[in-house]
Amino acid sequence: MGYLKASVFAIAATVAGVSTAIAADETKVNEMIVCAVTEIHACELYQGCRELKPSETNAPDFMKINLKKMELTGRRYDGTYATLQIASKTRLPKLLLLQGINAEPEELADGLAYNMAIHVDTGRMAASVASTETVYSLLGTCHAL
Repeated sequence: MGYLKASVFAIAATVAGVSTAIAADETKVNEMIVCAVTEIHACELYQGCRELKPSETNAPDFMKINLKKMELTGRRYDGTYATLQIASKTRLPKLLLLQGINAEPEELADGLAYNMAIHVDTGRMAASVASTETVYSLLGTCHAL
């Protein structure tokens, strides 16, 4: 029984630690953040929206955000990496907002624009990537390194 109580306490402490993981205090956000993508959706013009498997788009399953270098590096489903520059960073009371573009992505004929919102208390993340006639939504969670 003592083992069970200790396990529950350890899990509760971990969850409490995650809730403050993105922001060390009310005014700062940690410089290194890792995010795991748990859901991907695609919406195409005249086609509607559908949920995707990571293998269908070779989307990143993990992303590392370096706020000091203003870079977002993603490990794609096939194991390769891609790095995007973060053009702007905005810290609101409860959200960290990131935005950027990639004018010459290897996989797409045209460029893409992305934005990401991370809740600093819960670590919940919502991101979108927009290209010609398609928008991809990525949902997941983040944690400070």
